Amino acid sequence: MNKENTKKLFDDFPEFWKGKDNPQASLMCFGFEYSDGWFDLTYKLCKDINNYFLTQDARHEIPDHFCVVQCKEKFGGLRFYITSAPIEVHNMIDDAAQKSYTICEKCGAPGKLRDDLDWWLTLCDKHYEEKNVRKT
Repeated sequence: MNKENTKKLFDDFPEFWKGKDNPQASLMCFGFEYSDGWFDLTYKLCKDINNYFLTQDARHEIPDHFCVVQCKEKFGGLRFYITSAPIEVHNMIDDAAQKSYTICEKCGAPGKLRDDLDWWLTLCDKHYEEKNVRKT
């Protein structure tokens, strides 16, 4: 993900990225390990998690024990790894992961899982064709 989008996520949800600069505490020191097409999906997920905690917690804050430890693409889908959280948060993450299989990782347009490239990716037709041309 580009620096601008990464900065926006880090700035808007600072409580999520505890230890982000320490590779022994979090793999977020490597940033978001996917392209900008999933920025909106990631931002909405963070906003939903944030809202959940702020409405559920009596102190209206993110619990100290919660943080995101890695965000990456794997087998063409979003992976959003966290420390402990209630099942409702895990369900939000699962929903976002499922949606990622319908969103082009490169541009955010409608896409689908492409498993016939060197790497499984979720891409729109345009980015699939670009990858396919380079492959041959």
